[in-house]
Amino acid sequence: MKQFIWMLCGIFVSGLLVGTLSACGAEQYSVCTITTEKPSAAQEESPALGEPPESGAEEPLEEPPAPSPKPGASITAEEDQARMLAYGKVLWDMYLLGLRPDGEELERATDLGPAEGNRFALVDLNGDGAEELIVCWDQACMAGMQGLVYTYDYPEEELRLVLSEFPALTFYENGTVAADWSHSQGWAGRFWPYTLYQYSPDSGMYEETGSVDAWDLECVEGDERLAAAFPGEADADGDGLVYYILTGEWYRNDRTPSGGLDGRLWDTDPVDGADLEDWLNAYTGGAEPLKIPYRHLEEVSISDLGCPRPEVTYPEPVG
Repeated sequence: MKQFIWMLCGIFVSGLLVGTLSACGAEQYSVCTITTEKPSAAQEESPALGEPPESGAEEPLEEPPAPSPKPGASITAEEDQARMLAYGKVLWDMYLLGLRPDGEELERATDLGPAEGNRFALVDLNGDGAEELIVCWDQACMAGMQGLVYTYDYPEEELRLVLSEFPALTFYENGTVAADWSHSQGWAGRFWPYTLYQYSPDSGMYEETGSVDAWDLECVEGDERLAAAFPGEADADGDGLVYYILTGEWYRNDRTPSGGLDGRLWDTDPVDGADLEDWLNAYTGGAEPLKIPYRHLEEVSISDLGCPRPEVTYPEPVG
């Protein structure tokens, strides 16, 4: 008798599940409701700014504490729903088709099919109460890796790309972002070069403020001429590291023609660590880096935004 009762319960629960799925449907924007509860997220701690990235196996992402609501935030349920649907479409197109919203093709570790292994996060980066979408597309060769930040303007219903960089990003509480360079092929050694951006409320974009490279004496100790040319007068703390703060259109200028033999690696004077810290604090205001709750780019994490998987026809392989 008990076995018969359990069978009836199982049939009843199955009927509820089928009815729920039928109600939501498989259309891309067919959503029954948007919940304000966020799915469990993954949190990744980045290396300290300027430190070379660690190599080795990827550690599992940890669950962060639940985020606190922004004081004074006035995001309506309708606006939140529209934003989540827009972000969900971005993520599905990336996951299933490897396409950015502008149609640019993303490089994928596999030629066709879903692109799991990449990461995304929803975070209010500029303090306006609305979440931005961060996508770290790092399952590609170095040249194909991208760090993308999108925002959604409401009620204009406009999705905008506000930052495109290498996906090694450090976000600060006051809207400053540091993006590591994809390569460090110079003499930075123990330091990893980066570019600093600051969010501009006027343009609604992240605007570049400067970049930082370094000269590590350890990198040239085997070359007597270069070791002798090292600008030790700028190395006040004696750690064998001096830094070059590159502002303006520095990227249009190559390194100095002397190749460092005159003690000038870039066409700007080197500074010591304390001066670099003062320059950085002028933009960050001493703010702490944010701990970003990254999630793996996979079906369940995208569906949790309230945007079900669309029907997709994969492109035919070329050739």
